[in-house]
Amino acid sequence: MKKLIGVSVLSASLVLTATPISYANTNDLPYVNEILEMQPNVTEKELLNDVKSITKKTGDKKEVILEQLFNELKQNEAQGLSEKRKARGASGGTVKVGTGVKGQIYYTASETAYLNHGHVGMYYTAETVVESVPGKGVRTLNYLKRLVDKGDAQVRSVNTTTAKRNAAADWAYSRVGKDDYSYNFATNRKTDHYGKKNCAKLVWSAYKLKADLDLDKDKGSGVYPRDVRDAKDTTLVRKI
Repeated sequence: MKKLIGVSVLSASLVLTATPISYANTNDLPYVNEILEMQPNVTEKELLNDVKSITKKTGDKKEVILEQLFNELKQNEAQGLSEKRKARGASGGTVKVGTGVKGQIYYTASETAYLNHGHVGMYYTAETVVESVPGKGVRTLNYLKRLVDKGDAQVRSVNTTTAKRNAAADWAYSRVGKDDYSYNFATNRKTDHYGKKNCAKLVWSAYKLKADLDLDKDKGSGVYPRDVRDAKDTTLVRKI
């Protein structure tokens, strides 16, 4: 996931690394620059390749897809700002996430230099979490090293069978060391389950593949950490 508040996951000095647009008439497409400004380290080429792929699947025009991506990013931005204002106590990763049950998910506040997307991961064992973070990709971490934002963080259970929760956690664990990190949240529902992925995509793919659950609250083109947290098939276990 992106830089956790108070956790050195992603440097606050992160700058955009977009490359020059190499597509014909790209300058005529709406929202491209705005989308890239909200997604540091996603290039124009990556964005437009994903948009092109979505047009083939849906038949929608590029302009329509870009507008949908922009609107969803803005909604996520607004929610992040709202929740940050409501946060209790110090705003930083200062407390340990605690132990959990295999297949449970955890959420904490997390942000880039621009947006508070939040961060999610899941428990592989009672004391081991699996997550996707910049610079590492999919990895495991002892719960003592997973610091979260007190007053904002929470642990949730997914409403399915124990066997399916275990299978989802096993699948996420199977991606450790294989899948690098992707900064692209705006289209991550449309990309492959295997390969580069961010934290939300890891948890979403695990439960989509192994439990046939769609842990995405709004079912947009992108699945964000708060989409996973607020999905109807999750239940609060505890706040941290």
